[in-house]
Parts: sequence; C-alpha cells; structure tokens
Amino acid sequence: MATALRFGVIFALMQFVWLIGEYLVGLHTTYINLHPTYTNLILIPSIAIMIWGLLARRAELGGELTYLQALGQGLGVGTTVGLLSVGIQYLFFTYINPNFFTDFIRYAVDNERATVEAAEAYFNFTSYAIQAAVFAPVAGLATNAIAGLFIKTSWR
Repeated sequence: MATALRFGVIFALMQFVWLIGEYLVGLHTTYINLHPTYTNLILIPSIAIMIWGLLARRAELGGELTYLQALGQGLGVGTTVGLLSVGIQYLFFTYINPNFFTDFIRYAVDNERATVEAAEAYFNFTSYAIQAAVFAPVAGLATNAIAGLFIKTSWR
C-alpha cells in the first residue's frame, strides 16, 4: 500500500504542476478555446506514472505481480489522487487562478456551449471536487486493468 500512496502523491503533484502549466500558457485565459483539446494531453504523464507505479510495485514484490495486485495498486493510487485532488484544486482555484470558474462560465455562455445555469452548475468548485474524487479511483482502476494485463506475472 505504501507504493500506491507514494505514486498517488507523485500523480497528484503532477496534476498540480499541469494545472499551473495550463494557466501559465494561457489555456485558462487567452487560449481558453484550446483548453478542451490540450488538457487531454495530461493522459500521457498520467498513464506513464501509473505504469511506473506498477513496475515499482512488481519490483518490490521480487519481480512477481498478480493481476489482482495490479488492480489493487490502481485503486490505491486512484483513491489517493482523488483525496489529494480536492486540496490541490482548492489551492489552485483559490490562490493561483481564482477567476477560473468565472472565465470558463463566461466562455461557455458567450460561445453558446451552455446556458448560464448549466455553466454555473458545472463550473464550480463543488462540481470539480466531486468529479475528481469519483473519477480518480475509477480511472486508476481502469488504467491498471489494462496495463496490468501486460505487466502482471500471473493471474492469481
């Protein structure tokens, strides 16, 4: 479980750096129209960290890793990320980019992608915190369900 915690922290820190990077290059302001496309690039370091975690777990276990252990690792990392993401988002949306939700609501409404009510319902801290807390464990489990097929040494 220590490996899952360690890689959960690494993953959460990567997410924080990614958010700051998006903000610094203008994907939350000047180039907000490009945000939906470029934000998906986070999948590359995300998958890399999950695979790195699986390989580290297999090494800790003396080169043996069952498929169930791979799934457990994914759930552990994902749960850690889900819990830490709420705090990371709070720090980011409160201190680094406090205009995030206002800017995204304005963009969605101005470009007729959502009504004011729908945009306000989606672009707020509570909505984002719930999404992060629920999505991270599911994504961790799903990622390792696939990666575990290649990294496992047995099905046990």
